[in-house]
Formats: sequence, C-alpha cells, structure tokens
Amino acid sequence: MKTSRRDLLKVSLSGAAVVSIGSTIPAFLTRFALADTPATNPVARDNILVVVQLSGGNDGLNTVIPIGDDVYHKSRQVIGIKDRSLMLDDTLALNPSMTAFKELFSQGKLAVINGCGYPQPNRSHFRSMEIWQTADPINFQTSGWLGHYLDHMVRGTDQSLTAINVGSQLPTALVTDGAPVPSIQAIADFGLVADQGIIARDVAAENKLIAAMNAVREETPALQFLTRQATNAIVSAAEIHRLTNNYKPDVAYPGGLGQSLRLIAQLIAGNLGTRLYYCEIGGFDTHSAEEPQHSQLLGAVASSISAFHKDLAAKRIDDKVVVMCFSEFGRRVEQNASNGTDHGTAAPMFVSGGAVKGGLYGRYPSLADLDAGDLKYTTDFRRVYATILEKWLSADSAAVLQNSFQPMDFI
Repeated sequence: MKTSRRDLLKVSLSGAAVVSIGSTIPAFLTRFALADTPATNPVARDNILVVVQLSGGNDGLNTVIPIGDDVYHKSRQVIGIKDRSLMLDDTLALNPSMTAFKELFSQGKLAVINGCGYPQPNRSHFRSMEIWQTADPINFQTSGWLGHYLDHMVRGTDQSLTAINVGSQLPTALVTDGAPVPSIQAIADFGLVADQGIIARDVAAENKLIAAMNAVREETPALQFLTRQATNAIVSAAEIHRLTNNYKPDVAYPGGLGQSLRLIAQLIAGNLGTRLYYCEIGGFDTHSAEEPQHSQLLGAVASSISAFHKDLAAKRIDDKVVVMCFSEFGRRVEQNASNGTDHGTAAPMFVSGGAVKGGLYGRYPSLADLDAGDLKYTTDFRRVYATILEKWLSADSAAVLQNSFQPMDFI
C-alpha cells in the first residue's frame, strides 16, 4: 500500500496530543523548546488537579450566604435565601441545595475561599473569563496559567499526556506554547477518526495505517517526525483503552457535570500519569428568575463533586486529587427588577479533596462598603492559584504566574 505525503498529513487523530515529543525534533518545532527549563525539574508526579469552571458568573451571595446580614436580606427581598440548615459558622451558610458540600466541609475536605477577585474587575463574560484563565488582569495573553505550568514545569520530564480537557472546546487556561492539550468527551475520542460518521474506535484501520506509515521511505525530517508521532499516538490511544477498560464507578454519578467527572475518574483510575483535568458546567448567568434555577445548578455542582471524591476514596486515591471550582465573576448585591442578578465582581472559590485543609478562608466582603453597588474583592484569586502551584504541584508559582502571590493555608 502506498501512502502519499498528502494522505499522511490528512490523518486525523483525536488523541494526537497523547504522544511525547521524542529526542529528535525537527527544526520547524524547535521554537517550542524552553532553554531555561531543565529536564530534571522537581515535579510532584502523582498529585492531580481537577478544575471545574462555573460558566456565566456564579452568584456568590446566594452560594455562601451572609445569612445574618440585614443588608443582604433588604437587597434581595425576593431571591434572598433564609434557610439556615447548612451553616458554616455563626454568620455564613451554604445554599440549602448544597448538602453534599456541607458533608465535605464537615469532614474537613472542603475549603471555602471568600471574596475572590482581582483589581479593576471586568464585567464582560469573555474578558473576565480570559483574565481568570490567563491569570493576567492587565495584558492580553494567548496562553493560559495551566499552559504556562505545562510549558515551564513539566516539559522535559518523561510525562506525555500531561493534561486533558473534558469538553468540546479547549479553554484558554490549557493553551500552551507547545503541543496542544486534547479535548475529549469520551474514552472513544482517543483513537483514529477514520470516518466522522462512525464513533467506535476502528482498530483494524489503526493497524493498517501504522503499517502504511512505517512503509513510507521519504527521508524528509518533517515527514519522519510526523510518521513517528502519528504511530506513537495510535499506540498510546490503544494503551489508554486498555488501562481504562476495567473502570467501575463505586458511586452513582449525576448527569451533566457528574458524567464529566465520572470520565475523569475513569482516566485517573487508569493511572495515565495525567496531572491536569478540566471541565465546566454552564447556566450561571442568572439575570432573571434566579431561583430555583441557581439552586438546582449549585446542587448539581455539589453532588457531582461529592460523588467524584467518594468514587476516588473507594479506590484509595482521593488523597492525590484536588478539585478547584471557580467562576469568572460574582453578581451585584441588589436583585434586579426581573428577580435575578446582574454581573458583579467578587465570589467564593472552592477547593476540595482528601489532602485539603477544610474551612473558611479569606474575609467575606462587606455588603455595606461597596464599589458602585459591587462587592470589593478581599482575596486575589491568583493567591489560590499560587497555593495550588506551590503546595500541590510543586511548581514555582512566580515563574508560572509571572508575578508573586502569597500562598494560603488550605493545602
């Protein structure tokens, strides 16, 4: 079978980013190399970070509720939460739909970081999300904070599949200067896409293609590189299928976000060596009729993350996994005329896992001292990133974030 250069370059591999770049790299790829990154960088090879993005701007005031604050209740006479069943301390309560988070909190496995934001906040969904994903409120960046971590702290190690996004579109947070991070929605996405109309992995086609590619005798370095990498990708995809085939969840996962986390649990249980996982849940842009929609979303987040931790705990690996949950901004203090809330600023973040020091962190923003109706942030979100980088991923946070931020104590 003869394979032309055109046929080779048309090969579509959903798992192409599975492979690691070998020791012989063509000149056209050397721009991705980082001369200042030694191959012996100390990396915590078995700690895993899972990021859950709440898209749309989560209403932090109805998530972690200042239940005893009269300003809160006067500002939200229709949508304000009065239920005190999930108290975190004498003044703050979780949304009553988040019973699964209260259980994690009581077990000391959930850190609630109050008042997270950044200077001169932007209320555009796109720009604010970009700021959170690049960790740069001032400059426009083309790569993300986790991409910087992969570029500066992981490249040069023997790890290959360093990050996976569960979803259809790669978030800016995972954009790197080097090999792209794969986006998948099922294990079947790792493999050869021989026919867009066929979802199942085509093993026969993979084997046929490997034989054809390795029969190519053209001597151009670029073609040799692509042949080797495509072959490695197919072989690596087959290994992923083998490693994850025996996964059985030890809990029942909810739908939606729960299924994304179930897939991540399956990949973690397969021991692929992947350090970073990313997924999202949308629907948090609650401009009108906020309740009960918002409470249902929060319940889905809490129950999904709780199921994930229980599944990992049953497999004795929960101590090696941390989940970080964030949204691009909070909402304004006053409810609007449509019984919803408009774009605001500061909101809580959540970090959970067996290795987390649970509790309340950061000062809750004052509802009496506002900036034109908005909360003033009290915790720079990059301190949370710095904590995870320094204390969980054994990374130089100043190098990754291109600035220094004081880590916190939740890890």
